[in-house]
Amino acid sequence: MNQALTTKSNDSFDAIKAAHVLSGDAEKIQEYYDQWAAAYDTDVSNEEYIGPKYIADLLATLKGENGLKAIDVSNKNIEILDAGCGTGLVGIVLKQKGYNHVDGCDLSAGMIEQARSTGAYNVLESGIDLTKINEAYDDNQYDATVCCGVFTLGHVPPTALLELIRITKPGGWVVVSTRKSYYNSTNFQEVCDRYQQEDQVKLVNHVKDGPYIAEEGAHYWAFAVC
Repeated sequence: MNQALTTKSNDSFDAIKAAHVLSGDAEKIQEYYDQWAAAYDTDVSNEEYIGPKYIADLLATLKGENGLKAIDVSNKNIEILDAGCGTGLVGIVLKQKGYNHVDGCDLSAGMIEQARSTGAYNVLESGIDLTKINEAYDDNQYDATVCCGVFTLGHVPPTALLELIRITKPGGWVVVSTRKSYYNSTNFQEVCDRYQQEDQVKLVNHVKDGPYIAEEGAHYWAFAVC
């Protein structure tokens, strides 16, 4: 690798790492991503970020099994929310798969402007903090909610899963990625187990150490909402 490419790769790696030390502070996260928005796609591409394609592919394979009544993801007219959509990388893949009704939300207005330029979304909302109940979304609004790259270091706590569950219909799907370093340093497993014990969700598919980014893999979780 020549020096120019090495420098570019190092800069991208540093930009991603800087996002991991934001300590879950919504104001800092919003400011950082507003500034990063224009360079984000290039930086994550340099680091071989394939989480968005993997999570969209996973959603498209889900089926209700063992008597589970679940929304049919083969129906291209289901309503999907891409929560923490960033610049729209997941939405692009969902559009390529033929899904007609994809909305997106993010904390950062700068990222939402980038997502808007993709043409992949029907409705986009900025200023959405997944650690809170967001009035922009009703209970049981979406057939499926996907969330890629949000459950990562310095961003949201595992309990943010509850807001994704709230806005998803019974029988609907909540599909999330958890970067391995995040999973290993939080109580995500405990929260996941608790929500299942409370009959809020049922874990239907779990991929351990799936492909995510060059540095490390991620776990992927597909929940059916009860």
